[in-house]
Amino acid sequence: MSKADAGEICPGVNLCHECGLAGDRSLLRKVGSVQRLLHMLRLAITSLLFFSLIAGAQEAAPSALKEYQGRVIAQTMHWQGAPWLIRHKRDREEAALKMREELKLKPGMAVCDMGSGNGYHTLPMAEAVGPTGKVYAVDVQPEMIVLLNERAAEKGITSIQTIIGEYHDPKLPPNSCDLILLVDVYHEFSHPEPMLTGMKKALKPGGVICLVEFRAEDDTVPIKPEHKMTKAQIHKEMTANGLKLVREFDGLPWQHMMFFGLADQP
Repeated sequence: MSKADAGEICPGVNLCHECGLAGDRSLLRKVGSVQRLLHMLRLAITSLLFFSLIAGAQEAAPSALKEYQGRVIAQTMHWQGAPWLIRHKRDREEAALKMREELKLKPGMAVCDMGSGNGYHTLPMAEAVGPTGKVYAVDVQPEMIVLLNERAAEKGITSIQTIIGEYHDPKLPPNSCDLILLVDVYHEFSHPEPMLTGMKKALKPGGVICLVEFRAEDDTVPIKPEHKMTKAQIHKEMTANGLKLVREFDGLPWQHMMFFGLADQP
């Protein structure tokens, strides 16, 4: 292929025997300068479009709330507190095994551990749905996802798909989940409505969202007030977002366990 065919400027003078371009070095330098200018212009336009997309995405993110439906929104626990999530006495305090039994997971199900942290519930959920099932583990802190992946690798579990979510978007695929579990997580959402919208879209027909929240009605539960919710408050917020109660379990020591489906489904 000749240089002309390749779209290159021939460095020859007067008459090039390959491309037939006649002219002097001055003309060729001018042509080269124009090409460099066009190249710089294309780079500038590309950069402008890139930063416009970033700015658009930032503008699209709604503002974080401090209160919602009369409730103070709690701060998200920092990833450096991850060891507390897998403390030895947690099962005794929260009856975690009993809670997971109430999820009624079966092999082949696709489920989500929303706000998965380092995988305290994620790993047993993956074992329950088996290799033919899938667990989406969503957390907004990448460090938590790293810790979860390390624990899953140690156990040889490969059916977990980790997702680094955003505070206003769970990043779940549409129509992907039979059940979405939130344990002591929902009350920390700074964007509850967009998050619930994303989770509703992720539910399969007949799928449910399960909230497990510390009981605000019980002063003996040793948790800060902003990290508790009453049943009435949970009902209020879920109903306002197009969800209805389909089942609940009251046998946990400290927490409510409530299952919600889409209000417009039978």
